[in-house]
Amino acid sequence: MPDHITAEVHRRETKERLVRIETIVDRMEGHLTRLNDRTRKLEIWRGWLAGALATMTIIGTIIGVI
Repeated sequence: MPDHITAEVHRRETKERLVRIETIVDRMEGHLTRLNDRTRKLEIWRGWLAGALATMTIIGTIIGVI
């Protein structure tokens, strides 16, 4: 088999592999974006919950003192 045919086959296989890798990376980026959004929402919720509990504690303490 001539070298230029072997080189062409190698280039084609390499290009196909690169396309598959790019597809996988794109899917992973989309998945990570969704996970980061979910994590951000949970962190915001946790902050609100901590603030609400702190406020209730302060109000409970004030009512208890009075």
